[in-house]
Amino acid sequence: MAQDGASRPPLRPRYSRPSPPRPTTRPGSVWVVSLLLVGYGLLGTSLGTVLLEDAISHGEEDVVILMAVISLLLSAAQVTSGIGLFFGARWGRTGALTVCGVNVLSVAVAAANDGVGAAQAWIAVAVNAVLVFILLGEKVHGWTGGDN
Repeated sequence: MAQDGASRPPLRPRYSRPSPPRPTTRPGSVWVVSLLLVGYGLLGTSLGTVLLEDAISHGEEDVVILMAVISLLLSAAQVTSGIGLFFGARWGRTGALTVCGVNVLSVAVAAANDGVGAAQAWIAVAVNAVLVFILLGEKVHGWTGGDN
């Protein structure tokens, strides 16, 4: 092999696709989804706190206390992802999609175990489905930076 480099192809610079410009104003769908996530998250946090205090004070089983803690963590993640989405963080959109998926799964498990009524389950699934539909839309996708 020759040392002059004639046997290797020349190096080519790497180019990335240009990213679309971020909107100058926050889309209305981002406002709506962020407010819903933060509102439902704060509601879940307050109810989870009351549930946890009540479970501890009445000496409930460890499973009930664990479910209250999981509820608090899920609600905190919902608030955090709503705030992140509002400010355009990609992790906010990803977190919101994850929280909506976990909410649908938890409602399905609760409905299967007769923990919630049919109407409550359908409303919860419908609300989360609408949130996922909006989160997967172009406006929210563009606000959070796209695929970069």
